Amino acid sequence: MLNPERVILMSRLAMFEQRESRRGNASCSFFRSDYVGFKVLTSILSATVVYLIFVAAWILYHLGDLLQNIYVMDILEQGRQFLSWYILFAGAYALIALIVYTVRYNRMRRRMRAYLNGMRRLSRMMQEGKSG
Repeated sequence: MLNPERVILMSRLAMFEQRESRRGNASCSFFRSDYVGFKVLTSILSATVVYLIFVAAWILYHLGDLLQNIYVMDILEQGRQFLSWYILFAGAYALIALIVYTVRYNRMRRRMRAYLNGMRRLSRMMQEGKSG
């Protein structure tokens, strides 16, 4: 005879496996600091590429002015300004990435814990069904 509670639990577990198991196994196989650190590092690399694209677009947009004033402007000061903007941009991006990936890791960890608890519960139900 089919146990309706066991069928409901099995279908919930199967839906979770289908929807989030691959992503959950990937994130939960790391320690939190390793997972978040790797994601923040990749985010900083992405921010660097985006910043370089913005700087290149700015240079192309102001190319006429730059070529006219190349001997008058302070290139070292301009470089410092670009560097300070980069540090501000990358720092803000890294902080946002840190918050986002920490929250994602904690959520997935909770979901995986609930999934494993459901698997244990199903295992107990199966054992009770065999012995009873």
